[in-house]
Amino acid sequence: MSNSKLHTRSKATRKPDAGLSTVFMGVAMRFTNNTREYAVVIHDGMGVVGSERDVHHGDMPGDLVDKIIERAKEYAAARGHRIAMLAVSGPLDAPLSLPDPSLEVNRDAPISFLSRVWLELDAIPFVACVRDTQFSLQGEAVLAVETALLALAPTASTILQAAAHPVHHEVLVDANHQVRLYELHEQAKLTSPGLWETFTALANPLQKNKTKISFFSATPRGGGVALMRHSLIRVWHLLGLDVHWFVPQGDSAVFDVTKRKLHNVLQGVAPPGTVLTKEEKELFERWTEWNYNKFWKDDSEERESPLKADIIVIDDPQLTALIPIARRVNPKAKIIFRSHIEIRSDLIDAGTSPQKDVWDYLFNFIRGADVFVSHPIPAFVPSNVHQRMPVVYMPPCTDPLDGLNKPMTPAHLNNYRDYFNELMRASTGQQLDWERGYILQVARFDPSKGIPDLVEGYRLFREETGRRLSNGLRKKNPQLILIGHTSVDDPDAAVVLHELQDTLSGDAYKKIRDDIYALRAPPDDRLLDALMRGADIACQVSTREGFEIKVRSPYTFVTEAIHKRRWIIATKAGGIPLQIRDGVDGTLVPPSDPRAIADAMLDFYGSGKYERMREVDGNHVDRPLGGRWAAEGEGPREELFTIGNATMWHFLWNSVMGFTKGENGDGHQNEELVRRFNFGSGENDLWTLDGKMVWDLLKVKNAPN
Repeated sequence: MSNSKLHTRSKATRKPDAGLSTVFMGVAMRFTNNTREYAVVIHDGMGVVGSERDVHHGDMPGDLVDKIIERAKEYAAARGHRIAMLAVSGPLDAPLSLPDPSLEVNRDAPISFLSRVWLELDAIPFVACVRDTQFSLQGEAVLAVETALLALAPTASTILQAAAHPVHHEVLVDANHQVRLYELHEQAKLTSPGLWETFTALANPLQKNKTKISFFSATPRGGGVALMRHSLIRVWHLLGLDVHWFVPQGDSAVFDVTKRKLHNVLQGVAPPGTVLTKEEKELFERWTEWNYNKFWKDDSEERESPLKADIIVIDDPQLTALIPIARRVNPKAKIIFRSHIEIRSDLIDAGTSPQKDVWDYLFNFIRGADVFVSHPIPAFVPSNVHQRMPVVYMPPCTDPLDGLNKPMTPAHLNNYRDYFNELMRASTGQQLDWERGYILQVARFDPSKGIPDLVEGYRLFREETGRRLSNGLRKKNPQLILIGHTSVDDPDAAVVLHELQDTLSGDAYKKIRDDIYALRAPPDDRLLDALMRGADIACQVSTREGFEIKVRSPYTFVTEAIHKRRWIIATKAGGIPLQIRDGVDGTLVPPSDPRAIADAMLDFYGSGKYERMREVDGNHVDRPLGGRWAAEGEGPREELFTIGNATMWHFLWNSVMGFTKGENGDGHQNEELVRRFNFGSGENDLWTLDGKMVWDLLKVKNAPN
């Protein structure tokens, strides 16, 4: 078969300002003796539009990978294409073969082929197990890309559609792990040696004892909890732990109740007179029971209930009614309730309705759990929880290598800017002027996100710029972007967005309304990553909130903005002040204070901070950033990243299971860790954890304060 080449000549008729067309790449490779052969196809979603095949003798596999990556870059640049996904026919030959799940990694191993696809091409790396099923390598490459397109449908530009298995409604993270964003050693490189040792050592007894863990949460996408679960399940799969994640079949009527009558009431942001009715309680409980019977009931030999796991983790109020069912089905299970929201314990403890009524109703279910895990803010936990069960504190997390945080090339960053303007053109007809710069808030359009305060603060800032800033910055007049995902369990977004549009139509905003951009974001985290990386200021001005890690509520983007070295203006609300070093990472302002927001903006642009921050570059595709290992330095603490969070879960699971020295494996390392943690062997020992920060219990060497 003769060799062929991709066309890498520029299109003669292509205009300089033309948008990019999306294509998908399929790759098949063979390494035999001294021969390296590959086939590449370009697919436009309907059929093959280009191909390349070549055979090399004597080249190393790494050389071939370099060639494929560079050819992909050349082709995309010349033809005006964006390669959204690269599917490779697997299993791959050594040394490119994927490692088996393992606790042992080589921190010094080179970056994997698929990770390079993710970082350098900004393409989703997909492994399709279609090897030796076609007549030719080119046929394999075609089948690989078409398999990936089918698995990632309806969109092959993101992995966030998060399909659920039809039998158990288990979330099929990364298309059931066919997407491979990174290998475990690439996380190890970004993690301190002390934390990595603790992470793997605490995983050892869980793996040795074949501990089964089931997470249950409301939705597979759209919220901060879902995004964390994706990252954690991804890591635990690479580690080889038996951890799975399940979601119910959603229902708009039920989610209206859980958001407006549970979540908003507990946060204290519901309208006066909001009452959880008897009929709504019955609806909530019937829905939970229906999902149990349809997906999670142990009713056949082929379908064992995920409630038969050793450990069950219930996320937030939406599935609290599952706790007594789990206790009935599996009395021996250890049940952990994980709360990610602010709960107005002050109102509940004072007996204020409706907060106390709603909490008493929910706690009737939660009281069946063994441990209550809260954000690291004691005020988020009502007093009756402490009387019933141990309470521990743990922050949420973000992932340094996922779509929200991975570094990207200048070309890819500009592609996402063009994409944002396409979305705005379709929504309002606006087009952002990137040369002027912009201030950014990424958060759901939610009553607790302080959006009216930010818009008013921006208006006051613009009024002052003509009098208080230099000529250059006065002409710059940075714009304001408000963007956020929506979640399937959140009905408030449309209402809040409509209220914002009514505000902007007023006379006070006549001169600046065209400089304010509000957009409900599509499910592509890399768009938000790009917007954050280019922002002058990142704002998070919530009035009431949880911890504000992620750009998807309830954890917006404080940690991610710090990770990207952006200056932050944020409120002294919830867990936000625990992350920001005031004056180092950003400026803290009181909640609901537009004047303070405006003053913080003026200070940033007028005091030299703007010039200094423009010189900070935390974006290199060959040098991703992890967390801060020490008290000093730049970036978020590593406890706020996936490995730190997973390690805290490992500690909790070892604790609730009562694993002892004798069950913890062999070797000096594990003996030292058992002495460090002093694990008990009984359920009552969990009370020794009450009131503790889990991160502090890990006693990681050289951990930041």
